[in-house]
This record gives sequence, C-alpha cells and structure tokens, in this order.
Amino acid sequence: METLSSLKSILLEKVRSLRGDSAKPSASVGQFASQQADQVLGASSQPQEVLRPEKERPAPALPVGSYDVGQISKEQLNGLRASKDPKDHRLAATIERSQAAYSDMISQGSQVIANRSEGNGGYPVVTIKPPGFDPNKDTRVHTHYHGYHSTVADPKGHGAGMTARLEEMHKRDAANGQQTVVVLPEASNAPDNGGQVRTNWGNVKSQARTTEDSLTAAGVTHPGYRVVSAHSGGGDAIANAINSDRSGAGLQADRLELQDSLYGSQGAVAQWGSTPNGKAAKQVVYYHGTNTPGNDKQFPKTFGSRYHRVEVGTPRASDIPKVENPAGKRVPAYNANPHDRTKGQFLDQFPDA
Repeated sequence: METLSSLKSILLEKVRSLRGDSAKPSASVGQFASQQADQVLGASSQPQEVLRPEKERPAPALPVGSYDVGQISKEQLNGLRASKDPKDHRLAATIERSQAAYSDMISQGSQVIANRSEGNGGYPVVTIKPPGFDPNKDTRVHTHYHGYHSTVADPKGHGAGMTARLEEMHKRDAANGQQTVVVLPEASNAPDNGGQVRTNWGNVKSQARTTEDSLTAAGVTHPGYRVVSAHSGGGDAIANAINSDRSGAGLQADRLELQDSLYGSQGAVAQWGSTPNGKAAKQVVYYHGTNTPGNDKQFPKTFGSRYHRVEVGTPRASDIPKVENPAGKRVPAYNANPHDRTKGQFLDQFPDA
C-alpha cells in the first residue's frame, strides 16, 4: 500500500508541473490527477480485504441447536429453561453441569459443545474437542455411554473418574501428535444436579446417528478411527442401539470397549457381531472387573482374534493418581475397586488396530 501511495503522489506532481502550478494546484487539476491515478492504481480509499492466518480466523458459527458450553449467554440458557419442551430443560441443566465439570479443560483450550440428537431420543449430548483442535486433520472419535450414578459431566474426583481420564487422554494425544474428539450421550433420567441414579438408557435409538449429529454440531469434518465404549449400566445403551436396528447399523465402531458392562447386553453384542458393522469392527475389548464370570463366553467364537479380554484387579491406593476436586481437596481420580478402574484407568487405553 505504501508503494501505491508513492506512485499516486508522483502522478499528481507530474500533472501539476505540466500545468505550471505545482505550488498551488487548482481543484480541477487536483481532481483530474487524482482520478487518473485512481484509474491506474485503484482508489486507495476502497476497503481492502484483510487476509488473516488460518489460526487467527474466527471459528465458524455453530449450527442452530448447538451451544458452546464456555460461551453460551445467560439469555440463551434462560431461553432453554423457558422452552415448552422438557428436553430443552435437560439440555440447559447438562450445559450448566458441563460448565462446572469441564471448567479447567475449557480454560486450557478445550471446546465443549452441547446439542440434542434424535439418535439419543432427543436428549442431550456433550462433545469435547481437545486444545489446539485442527479441523483439517484426521480425528479419532470416542463415543462413551456412562453407567449408574454418573452423568456426562461429573466433577473431578467422581468415583467413575471420567473427567480426570479425559484430561489424561488430551495429554497423551498432544504427545503423540493425534487428536481425539469425545462424544458423551446423556441418559434419559440424568439428575439435573448429578447424584445417585440407576441410569435409564431407553432413550437410545442409534449410536451411529448420535455420533454423526454431534460431530456435525461440533464442526468435526474429518472423523477417522471410531471407538465406542460403555461402562457398567451403559451396556444397556449398546444393547438398545443394536436392538433398534437388527441390520447392525445402529452401532458403528472400529473398536468396541466394554468396561465391566455385561449385565445382559452380551446377547445383543454377539448378535451384532454377525452383522456387516459387527464384522467390520477391528477390535472388541472387554475389561472384566466384577461382572459374572463367563458373561462373555460367546465373544471368542463371534469375533475370533479380534476379541480381547483384559482382567482388571483391585488397584493399590498408591497407584491411583490424585486430582483436585471442586472443594480443593486432593482425592483419588477414581474409586479403588476393579469395576470403576475399568473406566477410570482403562478408558481409551487399548491400542488402535
């Protein structure tokens, strides 16, 4: 722009000298000279497009019905609470729990998106993008269904250990140069403020659609390797996703992780193994803690060498990492029992095929 301005000044001086009035050019000569310069160089007063590096460009707007947990306004939250649809009320409560549970992660650069999906019966889903997320890079996707006495947004120090485990996954991925987006569907009866509840997963229609809806809501356009997992009573969600579509299309996974979740869902999982999606799965991993021994007896035959069973014992208290809970107290990251350890320590730990 400085070069263009200099050239324009030279043209103006040239016209003035030809008229012999360089000291006090007339308005008409000045206007003429300016017009000629603008025709050659373009009017410098025209607004110029500012090209910014990709990382400085604002993130695209979220689709309607999707909310950035860290950015949502009070007006938007009040609008959800005032809605005539009770599922919007559940979405508002989920957002508020997520603001508290994931505040540290948000401050470290994670983006937490909340939406509703018909694949989840219209109930909320929370999607977590890691710090430094690159929309142009292939992305691992992990969809997880929680168990009893949990929600999609529990504080650090909760017995199931989900929030602390997510932070560990982010650290691992940063060290390995990969990125994982986590999709967390909510149960139909999750308490607004968390707490003890026997989760009801009767809302689940399709894990595959729930994940796709949530990736769209979060602006994830390059999904790659897909992991689906269920802890404890979350096994019911897996069974419902399978039983809702006997073709197997309701469950899509490169790896299926079953974290001590075989309380009756094992028959549906074995049936899914004979479908196209089940045959396409690269791995089925069962972390056995306290489930009745033998509940997985059909899996070796159904999945063959793709099936892996991991025995999880009681951890030593000294081996469980400590985290700071909302009260500022250092507490174990997860409960010291085999059942919760299958999730608190082993979620997304098995190597990709």
